Amino acid sequence: MSSVFELLEEIRKRPAMYVGGEDSHRVTQLRSLEHLLNGYSLALHHHGIREPVADFNREFGAFLSRTRGWSASAGPVAAIREAAKSDADAWELFWTLVDEFRDACEARSR
Repeated sequence: MSSVFELLEEIRKRPAMYVGGEDSHRVTQLRSLEHLLNGYSLALHHHGIREPVADFNREFGAFLSRTRGWSASAGPVAAIREAAKSDADAWELFWTLVDEFRDACEARSR
């Protein structure tokens, strides 16, 4: 993987392989995904690897705050779950917002 967004695309294709659980347990998968992303950011920092988005959860949370006015003080997954109508909707909303965040990051780097 060369970026967090490439990792996220792999997870989107095969969530159970990366974060466990079944599709019926989307909240558990989202929480596990948030933990995985924390570990990814920690590994980048520990190994001195630079990426445009070095701390995904922090930067994604700031994006949600800036673009939606949501508090991400409990993490981006908590903010998304609060905004979603159901856990299944939270899963879909997470990926929609990741796509928006990726696009914003790419536009910023141009």
